[in-house]
Amino acid sequence: MKLKKKYQILLFSAIISVPFLLLVISVLMSIIYNAIFKSKHQDIPFHESFAYPTMLFVFLISLFLLAFLFSRSINSLLNKINILNKTIRELASNEKIPEKIVVNRDDEIGELIKSVNILIERTTYRELELKQKEETKKELLNKLRHDINTPLTTVRLQLFYLEDQFTDQVPILESLYQQIQYISDLTNELNINSTESLENSYILNDEVDMNNLLEIMCKKWGYLYSIHDIDLIYSSQIIDLTWVSNDLWLQRLFDNIFQNTLKHSNATKLEIIVDNNIISFQDNGIGFNIDGNNTGLGLKIIEDIARSLNINYTLQSNQNGTLYSFTTEYNE
Repeated sequence: MKLKKKYQILLFSAIISVPFLLLVISVLMSIIYNAIFKSKHQDIPFHESFAYPTMLFVFLISLFLLAFLFSRSINSLLNKINILNKTIRELASNEKIPEKIVVNRDDEIGELIKSVNILIERTTYRELELKQKEETKKELLNKLRHDINTPLTTVRLQLFYLEDQFTDQVPILESLYQQIQYISDLTNELNINSTESLENSYILNDEVDMNNLLEIMCKKWGYLYSIHDIDLIYSSQIIDLTWVSNDLWLQRLFDNIFQNTLKHSNATKLEIIVDNNIISFQDNGIGFNIDGNNTGLGLKIIEDIARSLNINYTLQSNQNGTLYSFTTEYNE
């Protein structure tokens, strides 16, 4: 039944029921009084007896009961409206997708509930679709990162082995280094814009000889540092330092330090010290404000990779230079 017809009938019933109720109660009370009480009260007329106010009291009680019954229908409608209002607000808040509402009415409210349920189903489908696309996107980006960085690392290593053999091709080698670094920067920009993408990446850990890794990286960056008149000094107080980590990710971590020092520090020296199971990178550059909002993508990459590899990372910087320190509970 439609709401308009339902409440027309309800209004008509309320108009008819009040005089009808008064008539029925007055007739019944009069019959009861005349049959049982009139002879016992010296034939006092009904309108002068105790039965008349009793009749009015019963009539008032009946009116309240009638009003309560009619209000139940209105309250039912208001409850459905409140449920719809709450459901639509939850749907709009993006905090969670509400449950579908049970439809037990065949009127305009029931049709509205069905429409809201369709909206809930559509939103649920969209949320699942977006989540699936996001997971697929992250997986593809992680694969792309690995596929790009692995050959880039190989090419870098091959180039610095060729430096001694082709000393007359310095400009060409320098150009190749720049192009490799450019591709690497584009890859970093693509997939390390948030901590979330790093935390969701799968990292295979293995034993890494840190002295050997740092020596290779110093050789790799030594040419670029030499042409920029920056002294690259490496010293280790520990003969055998092994971390359980990932070789490629560690290289990417340290690459960003070498790059930051080269491009932004205005330093004349970068010293790498391995002592007490701590690896430190210290330059004598101009430093920067660690708490500033413009610290750059490189520092964020360093922080994110260190967290992903469970490496304890500290950063200090002032006008006398910058100090990066790394240690891990897994070192041996």
